[in-house]
Amino acid sequence: MIDLVNVLYGKNEYLVQEKLNEKIKETNVDEININIYDLQETKSEDIIEDLRTVSFFSERKVIVVKNIKELLNEDDTVINDWIKYLDKPNPDVYLFIILDGELVSENYSLGKAIFKIAYIEEIGELKKDEYPFYIESLLKKKGFEITAKASKELISRTNYDLNLVAQELEKLMLYNFDTKIIDIDSVSELVSRNLEENIYELTNNLLNNNSSKTIEIYYDLLARSEDPLRIMNSIVNKIRDLIHTKLLIAKGYSQEDIEKHFNIKSGVAYYLVKNANQLPSELLEGYLERLSKLDFDIKTGKLDKKIGLEIFILGA
Repeated sequence: MIDLVNVLYGKNEYLVQEKLNEKIKETNVDEININIYDLQETKSEDIIEDLRTVSFFSERKVIVVKNIKELLNEDDTVINDWIKYLDKPNPDVYLFIILDGELVSENYSLGKAIFKIAYIEEIGELKKDEYPFYIESLLKKKGFEITAKASKELISRTNYDLNLVAQELEKLMLYNFDTKIIDIDSVSELVSRNLEENIYELTNNLLNNNSSKTIEIYYDLLARSEDPLRIMNSIVNKIRDLIHTKLLIAKGYSQEDIEKHFNIKSGVAYYLVKNANQLPSELLEGYLERLSKLDFDIKTGKLDKKIGLEIFILGA
């Protein structure tokens, strides 16, 4: 049985929203009787009025309130209206309060009232090793399967972003509607690599003087509406990581130490150490100097950002 006042909170917005959808479904309230409010956009008195009003279309209604912490900036009259409601909630209304990350502290009168009356549920984050099982169960509910390789590649390309995973799965299910099986080939064909992976590949090819491959990746990023300045900043960060790695190696750091230092995968650490050992400091510092000048020329209007970075790549 669903309580009249419910608080759902957690750091992962996707999982909190999924739990909210699950809870609302349990209420058996029709969609027309579900109202969603954000206290950054809607006046508090309008929400309170809706909470106190009976539903004209059915016995019960659902009201979802986001950003309730905005009330802490209001005067005592507004906060007291909420405390009065929480002390005696409308029996015809299911109230769901959605909190981003943390609860309202009991040091506030509003927080104390919430703790007193509400059913509170924390939505924990998924651990990285739980993602494959989560994806598998999500697809199973819809009559689909996914191979282990495809699941691993999907997670890699979406960088553990559940919102992005859900979006890509919609495409993949549509694409594999007849077979109901998602394989590695369809993931490779339909799911774009995340920016981090593309920048990693672009920088490697740039530093290895593979201009044709570098420009190919650059055009692909532009086709996906990536900002050239963002791409350039990512290249700068990668080169700085290489210079940093060279200094760590000189201090006696092992590949495993560097993996922990940067909090990266072992495969990424391997190539970071490999490139750092192969590329002279003068070359890396020269790239940084040229990119700094390019950044200045773009921001002062001397060069178009798209063309400027293309010239840099071709001249690298």
